[in-house]
Amino acid sequence: MKNQLVLLLLLTLVMRLSAQNPTYAPRDETYMDPSLNAFVEEMKKAIVDRNQRFFYSALDLDVEMGTSASDLLQDFKEEWETENDSSRFWPILDRMIQMGGVFLHDTADHTGRYQFVFPYVYDMPLDVEDDFYSIGVITGKKVNLRDQAKTSSPVRTQLSYDVVWYLQPDENRITQSGVNPYGDTEWYLVETYDHQQQGWVNWRYVYSPMDYRMFLFKNKQGIWRISNILAGD
Repeated sequence: MKNQLVLLLLLTLVMRLSAQNPTYAPRDETYMDPSLNAFVEEMKKAIVDRNQRFFYSALDLDVEMGTSASDLLQDFKEEWETENDSSRFWPILDRMIQMGGVFLHDTADHTGRYQFVFPYVYDMPLDVEDDFYSIGVITGKKVNLRDQAKTSSPVRTQLSYDVVWYLQPDENRITQSGVNPYGDTEWYLVETYDHQQQGWVNWRYVYSPMDYRMFLFKNKQGIWRISNILAGD
């Protein structure tokens, strides 16, 4: 009887360990290419200095369908309001880079323009059945998951790089609360991927693979360029 009890306890422990929520820890592969590393360091300095000229020169303006490079550059300036030092462009870019980036190995990219991406979250492995827009990653260690959308609220548990679901609103449930300094949501109601934990997390510590990301590529001259900055599809 004693041996059976020990086996039952061991089986329970194994089942608990195997059922742990998936995590996706930070990665940064910029060190793997010295020229990329140098380019990223230039970007970091340009962000601190609010150096619009650097980013204008770093953009790859792919001219298509009769659109001129000057028109594309003007569209970029107007969309991001880069002439304004308080533009949300700067903190968004800084956050992506600080999270780290990875090399992509996309065999479907025949253009060669999507070789590297910030942040690393974009490259997380997902099941084809998953709704990419509803998935996020906790981007820190021991991040508080709270009862309510405020820092004074009790902590339910702490998460470290866990994969989570952004819960969707219905007529009886609010899933977003507050506004952060950049006009986006301040608090999100999330649930761990295994549906075992649920609570509110601050925007600083969760990121979606479909949120803003920046793609880089090395051109034929061996110079790194920004091919795209976008969110969504």
